Amino acid sequence: MKPKPEDPSQLSLGYFFPSGKTNFLYSDEAARRTPPMTKANLIALAQAAEEVGFDSLFIADNWSGHQRAAEEAGHQAPAYHAPLLAMALLASTEHIGVISTLHTTHHKPAHVARMGATLDAFSDGRWGWNVVTGFSADEAALFGEEFVEHDQRYEMAAEFVEIVIRLWTEHEPIDVDGAFYRVTGRIKMPRPIQQPHPLLVSAGASPAGAQFAARFCDQLVTLANTEELVRDVDNRLAALTARTQRTVGTCPFSMAIVRPGDGEAEAEYARLLESLNVEATKEIAADVLGSIESSRSMYEKMGEDEATRAFGGAGSVLQLIGTPEQVAEKIISLKRNTATTNLLINFPLWSPQELQSFTPVLAHLREAGIWTPPQNRKWSW
Repeated sequence: MKPKPEDPSQLSLGYFFPSGKTNFLYSDEAARRTPPMTKANLIALAQAAEEVGFDSLFIADNWSGHQRAAEEAGHQAPAYHAPLLAMALLASTEHIGVISTLHTTHHKPAHVARMGATLDAFSDGRWGWNVVTGFSADEAALFGEEFVEHDQRYEMAAEFVEIVIRLWTEHEPIDVDGAFYRVTGRIKMPRPIQQPHPLLVSAGASPAGAQFAARFCDQLVTLANTEELVRDVDNRLAALTARTQRTVGTCPFSMAIVRPGDGEAEAEYARLLESLNVEATKEIAADVLGSIESSRSMYEKMGEDEATRAFGGAGSVLQLIGTPEQVAEKIISLKRNTATTNLLINFPLWSPQELQSFTPVLAHLREAGIWTPPQNRKWSW
């Protein structure tokens, strides 16, 4: 079993696994230059992430939305169902953690309890759950359900997670007659290896979402594209966890292009922006900016076109673009000036070779004393 991290001075690194040919940077050239999303390529990518030294893989997911232009161009598509892909990646790696998205609104607690217990036990304690409620009316329609208002979705999620944790941890049958769910009985073995339960992550930036994270989660994933905005998240989260008496780490999204020479990474990024797929980006932005508060608040002062182009160019996340030394300096500053415990990194030109370009960055982080190889700390998150 992997222990949870105990040293707050140390930074964990998560790899944002491709949930489509592109994520965050909706460049047609990036979609052309990334490998086909086949079994062999995705397994090789997971194994490369483990070899380089990432602590975890993070698999985002949604059921519907992002419609035709994005889908046809490969932007956030194709997207394999996260828990099924997680099992494949856990089966083909030995040490790296795998965090998969599972929706509360469109499942029953027993579904997630059984799937999560299976994934965690099978992997010897390497599975984490990204808890999402879903934000799309299209998703609700897919399940033949009425769309549930935002804050009520988090009320449902709180009851849902409480039940899942009881199903994981209580060996006698439970009997719950809640406001949203009724559950009587127990799930079959196995049970999760991690204690007291698997890693829980969420990305809700609204007051209801942040309160949910403060009550239940180990990490809060956030869209914040500057250190100042990350500190704002830190402060809001600290005020909430002071009341819940829990430790919740801040986990910003980022995007990385690392090249050995000065200006090479910036030139690569500029080339990718030249082929930004505006129509696909508008589809994705219409979903995300209309529903996710962290994105909406970041762009609320922009016009639609400016916001769409900023969103499609990875403007909503921290940008780690430069030489290994320059990227390392940004990460070191982030760690020293914010409460970041885990950094979630997306590579727009993903491939095993692109992940290996991050290896010299890790050498600088290790020298700075903020990161150690996972195997040296028993592969903790």
